[in-house]
Parts: sequence; C-alpha cells; structure tokens
Amino acid sequence: MDNTIPPLTKNVTQAQLVAAEPSTDPELLRELALSTNQKTRQSVAGNPNTPADILLRLGAEFPSQLLDNPVFPLLLLENLNLVAEIPLPTLRSILRLENVPVSILEKLADKSDYKVQLLALVNNVQTQKVVFNRLNQINDSYIVESARLHINLAGELTEGYEQKVKEVIQGAISCDRNVFAYDLVVPAQICFIPEFIVECWVREPIYEHYLCRRIAYSPATSASILKHLANHTDGYTRNGVAQNPNTSAEALRKLASKQEAGEPRIFLARNLNTPSDVLESLSKDRDKKVRISVAENPNTPLTVLQYLGNDTERNVAEAATRAIGEQQGEYTAETVRKNPKTPPHVLEKLAEKDPQTVCQHPNTPSELLLEFSKSVNSQVREWVAKNPNAPVNILEQLADDDSSTVRQEVAQNPNTPLSLLFKLFARDASLSDTIAYQMSREQYHSPQVKSILNILNEESTSHLETILQRLVSEGGEATRLFLARRVDLPAHILAQLTEATEVKVRQAVAQNANTPTSALEKLARDEDSTVRMHTASKINLSPETLEELAVEKSSSAVHEKAMVNPSLPKEAVERTLCGEYATDYLKLNPDFLSRHPDSKARVINYYAKSESFWVRFIALLQPQISQELLQEKSLSIYWLERLAVAQNPQAAQKILNQLAKDGNQLVRAAAKATLQDLS
Repeated sequence: MDNTIPPLTKNVTQAQLVAAEPSTDPELLRELALSTNQKTRQSVAGNPNTPADILLRLGAEFPSQLLDNPVFPLLLLENLNLVAEIPLPTLRSILRLENVPVSILEKLADKSDYKVQLLALVNNVQTQKVVFNRLNQINDSYIVESARLHINLAGELTEGYEQKVKEVIQGAISCDRNVFAYDLVVPAQICFIPEFIVECWVREPIYEHYLCRRIAYSPATSASILKHLANHTDGYTRNGVAQNPNTSAEALRKLASKQEAGEPRIFLARNLNTPSDVLESLSKDRDKKVRISVAENPNTPLTVLQYLGNDTERNVAEAATRAIGEQQGEYTAETVRKNPKTPPHVLEKLAEKDPQTVCQHPNTPSELLLEFSKSVNSQVREWVAKNPNAPVNILEQLADDDSSTVRQEVAQNPNTPLSLLFKLFARDASLSDTIAYQMSREQYHSPQVKSILNILNEESTSHLETILQRLVSEGGEATRLFLARRVDLPAHILAQLTEATEVKVRQAVAQNANTPTSALEKLARDEDSTVRMHTASKINLSPETLEELAVEKSSSAVHEKAMVNPSLPKEAVERTLCGEYATDYLKLNPDFLSRHPDSKARVINYYAKSESFWVRFIALLQPQISQELLQEKSLSIYWLERLAVAQNPQAAQKILNQLAKDGNQLVRAAAKATLQDLS
C-alpha cells in the first residue's frame, strides 16, 4: 500500500473497510485508489465520496462499480460534457457492459470523431435504433457495416450463417483498398485459409503480385490454396502452381486443359504429380523441350516413353531411350557418368562391361576398387588411382606401383594424404614436378614450381609440420589455396590461413570440413560475403553466430545457407519466421512447422497480434491460438476479430457463451454454432 496512506489503513482489511465507508474523506479515497489490493480499489470505485476524476479512471478496471455508483447519474446531470471527458480505456470497459444507460450511448453516437468509441458502441447489445440512425451519417464503411450487423437492426440469425459470413467478409475484402497484401504472404503459407477468402485473392488484382505470385511458387503453400490459384488469370501465378510440388493432380489436370498461349506446359511435364494421361498428351506437344521433360519425368508410363523413343528429334528420342533403360534396370555408361549417385549395385553390374567408368566413379564400392587396383592391366590401376574417393589404403598400395603413370595419378589425387604426398616426393624424383605443379597450378618449370621444389628439397628430412609452415609462408597464393582445401591439414594451420590476405584462400578454409570452430567464428564476420556464405553452412558454429548469419541483410546467399543449416536453433527459426525473412525460410524449409507443432503455435500467436487487420483475423481462426489471446480478442472492438474467436473450436465454453450474447448478428450465430458442434 502507498506510504502516504495513514497508519490505520495500512492493514489490508482495514483499508477495504475505509474504502467502502461513504463518509471517508475524498482525499483519503484518492490515496486508497493507488492501493495494490484489488478489492480496495474496487470499493473506492463504488464509493459516492470518491473524487470524480478518480472514479472515471477506476472505471476502466471496474466499469460496473462506476455505473452503479449513486453519484454517477448526478455527475452526468451536473456536467453535460462528462461523457466526452471519460478516459478512453474507461469508455471501452463501460461499453462492453449490458446495462449501459441508453442516454450515454446516444451521447457517444454524436462523437463521430472518436472512431474507436463508435466501434465499441455498435458492438453493445443495448444500442437502440435511434443511435444507429446517427451512426449511418458517418462516412466510415467499417462502422456502418458494424452498425448494419447489430442484433437490434439485423435481428437474430437462425440459419445459413456460414453463407452470410462468406458474403460479408468477401464484401469487406473487396472494399478494402488499403490492404498490404505482402503482410499476408506468411500467414497464407502457415495457416488454414477459408476457401472463400482465397477466392477473393484470386479475383482481386490488388493481391496478384504481392500475394498470389509468391505463394504460388512456395513449397510451403497447401494444395487447397494452389487449387484456387490454378484459376488465376495471371500466367506467372499459374506457372508457379504448375511447378509447385504440392499442387494436386486435379489442379494440374485443370491447368493442362487450358489451351491459351503461354500455359505452363513445360512445368506440367516436369511436375511429379502430373497425371499419366496429361503426360501422354504432353508427349505430343509441338515444343521439343516439353517432350524431353515428359521423357525425363520418372512417372511417365513406359508406353509413352516407347512412343517418344521414335521421336524425330534426336534429343527427345535419346532422353526417352535412357528413361526406358532405367525403368528396366539398364543403365548406359553415359547415364552412369552423369549421375554421381548411381547406386553401387548398378556399378557392380557395369564393371565388366565398362571398367573405366566404374573405376573412376565416386560411388563405386571400395571392395570393387580394391579388386581393380590389383589388375594386371596398368591402365585399370591408373583409373582407380584417379578415383576421387579412392580409400587411403588403396592409394598407399598404388603409390608403390611399377607404373610411373599410376604413381603420378596417385600424386594428383586429392584424397592422397599430405604425408604420403611428401613421401612420394622424397623417394620418387620423377614425381617432383607433378607434386609441385599440384601445389602451384602453374606451368611446369615456372618460377613458382621451382620455389616449391626448393622448399621440399630443403626440408626433405624435416617433420611434416616444418614443411607445411614453410609452404604456407613462402609457397604463394596457389600453394596456400591447395593446402586450405586439404581435409588432412592440421587444424591449427587451417586457423592460421584465416589470416590470409587472399580471399580465395579464406573461402577454401571456410569450406574445409575440418576447420575448427574458433576459426569459423572469425570467418563468419569476414568482409567477403562468399567466405561468410561457406561458413554459414557449418554445423559447429555457435547458435548466436548462426542466427546472425540467418538474418544477414547484405547477402541473400549468406542467410539462405544459414537457414538450411540443421544447427540453427529452433528458437532462432521461430524469430526468423516472425521477421522479414520468413518467406525465404519457408521456401527452403517448407516442412519445419509441420515437424515442430509447438513452434507453429508460437508463430501463429505472434501473427495474431499483427498490425495488419486481415492477418489477425486469419491467425485467430487457427486452433493453435492460446486461450489467453482468445479471451483478449473476444473483447475486441472489431467484430471480425470476435467472429474469428467465435469460430475457433479451441475457444473455451465460457468465451463462446459470452460471444453467443454478442451485439453482432454474425458473432452470436457463429458462437452458437461452435457451441453446438462441441456439444
């Protein structure tokens, strides 16, 4: 309790008694109004001896006590302008009561310059027709619409409320020329949207560029929304729908049925959801690129591929032939070479037929490479030595090969350990130039190559650490770049290279899988955006640094790399989804919220407090909204927000019972319908 209150009233029970006593001095009541005890303040609000200014302020917290205070009617008679002097929070509280005197409502109706009071006014159940006649003179469409839907004008709605809601909301959307469509882009991707709202978006030009186009291309957009966007008159939007992985077969068939110029046929041919009958139709398209896309679609039926195999265009026929072979388990050498992820069992089958392709393929099993490395044919051993994923034990074996060409390939293989590389140099003079060239990437016998040869010759008996340190300091940019790319370079030397003046060297260090965390933290703040981009993909960055990179403004490449980093903390993702890069994140991680329902709830609750009116409305419809927010918005001065709460199946029965007595016809009907569904 406030220190200025006399000692007698410092006891809470005594303070409550004093606050309720009608003869208590007004100045003492003024001080008791500052009490931290709610019951004490409530008694002050009901005391007829409380000063008028204190009464009007406490009315925000205790509106019933203010109206029931016997002095309040006298104050209205004494001061004809009292309603205008009532503080805004108190007015809002008063107008939510069911027993507001009609005289007060009539006076507020004349205050056309107080939009918020008027919005609250037309929500009050007690508002009479005489008040509405005055409201209709106001040039504000929302206030007029609110008045028109008042229960005392519109009457009780006993049936067909869903259709009435659809008509009214579609009308409101069509009339709202001040909407910021880009505010809706994220909610459109993460929320359930009633179909009649999407129909408006498709129909109204104001939503075309900032909303429809963006969500048409987003892999986070639901199939139900894409179905409506397929009807859009904008070709760019239809192209997005045609290539969206979430577009249903039904919507794709609808797009294919359109014969207008510019229809997205090539995107339809590539989409994995395109029905087989549509692919068959597209196989006869006049554009060979469309036919090639049909041939490359893994869902194209064999009969269609056989038809395309006879195409007069060679590229089409070849694409179809390759696809037929893959469907039948036959892989050509060309197909295997182009696909670094060719399954090992396929490579094993091809080993006898095309050993060169198999020996050099990065996905060839080590057992098969070991077998080939023992071939009597030196050319086969040479192919194995070229394999970028050849195991170290095989490279060590081939380093002693009788063939100098094989040993040379080992020297050039990026998988050959540095220790083995320098051993080769020390014991095999024929490889000296090859190894030096590897490090310098300059012409044989150039000054750079000779410099490296000198270092290696001088340090031929030195420890590996000594050799590496000299190469870092004296070997030149190309040598530092060569070392920075080595995964077997000691971590402390990699850390040294973060100080390199050459950007390419620092980029290589950022890309190196073994760069220590301390070095990465430094590179994350490098002046070069490409260095930061490579750093952003590292999973061992600190959460704070990773979040900084995820919202970097100067480079989209940097924040996109950070956004797909699995180490980005969930809390950081939630903050990103509530910020300006939310759309970028959803494009790269469309399934994040479905995998993290708790995060989805927090994000949707954030959007329920948006400054954008339609964003709040959509968010409040979602079942993830908290009970606290549902309670708060059930008292909103905006009937559309109360309508969203009334339609929310997660709203508590107490909230729905309250809204079932709302002054708005649609809110009442929606609350009653939800209560009935829940029962």
